[in-house]
Amino acid sequence: MKHRIALWMLCFSYAALIPGEAQTTRAPARPANVQTGTLVAIDTGAATLALKPRAGAEILYRFTEKTHFLRAKRAATAADFQPGETVVVRFRKSSVGPASLYDVADRVSWDWLTRVRRETTRVTILEITDDSLRASEGADNTPLEYRITEKTLWSRGGQPASAADFKTGESVHVAPRLLPGGGLMAAAVSDASDMTARLKERTRPTVSGTVKACDPAKRTLSLRSAAGDERDFSIAPDCVARLSSRDVPLASVRAGQSVTLHLKRDEEGERIVTRITIHPARGKPKVETTPRKPATRNMPR
Repeated sequence: MKHRIALWMLCFSYAALIPGEAQTTRAPARPANVQTGTLVAIDTGAATLALKPRAGAEILYRFTEKTHFLRAKRAATAADFQPGETVVVRFRKSSVGPASLYDVADRVSWDWLTRVRRETTRVTILEITDDSLRASEGADNTPLEYRITEKTLWSRGGQPASAADFKTGESVHVAPRLLPGGGLMAAAVSDASDMTARLKERTRPTVSGTVKACDPAKRTLSLRSAAGDERDFSIAPDCVARLSSRDVPLASVRAGQSVTLHLKRDEEGERIVTRITIHPARGKPKVETTPRKPATRNMPR
């Protein structure tokens, strides 16, 4: 009996120490400026919307000509919504009066909008102009519009490209960037999802991966990034290398190490490394080679 109790306590302790296996993974927290509730009233004349959350008092918001209304994943107006419907709103707090609304959407539209704002999406090109990419997405051909700028990166067939290299009706993968007003910018566009991931990675001020080579004397570093990109960098004269929260010599950076590089642009617009964070290698679990002796019980004589 004592052995059974000890075994049970051991299993319980093991489960408590491994939350990933013993507990359910929590869903990501919703942003503080997003609210779901029942539409109580909408006044197009006063440009106000009253919402009753699941818990708490009724909340009054105001909408403007910049507020995006979305219903059934299509652009809509305030008049398209009726009291009693469940809606999701995204807002900006105001020091004077009700909070202003960025977005008002039904549940299905909000889930779709959240996805295309965060994830790389495969779309079909409808039109490309000097400053926009109009496309359709999914089996229901939901319309999407991305802003394009000189910062948008393009790739075709694994090579650098431009907007002119793509035609109406072609399928592309677009990495988004959410603009302050709620619109979408195309950060990267490619005919292949892996290339879009690499281009998107190149827009960021940091990059993580595995060191291929590092030459402190020549101040160069080669990296295979997490997205599978092969990148060569120059190291800034004042670059700092860090390991376990301490500064270490640049010579401590060696091939095979997992690192995060912090980047900035030099006078010629090239990205250079200003800081290198070396991630400690994870130790391998010890393997017990000596077999344990089986537990013995006091056998009746």
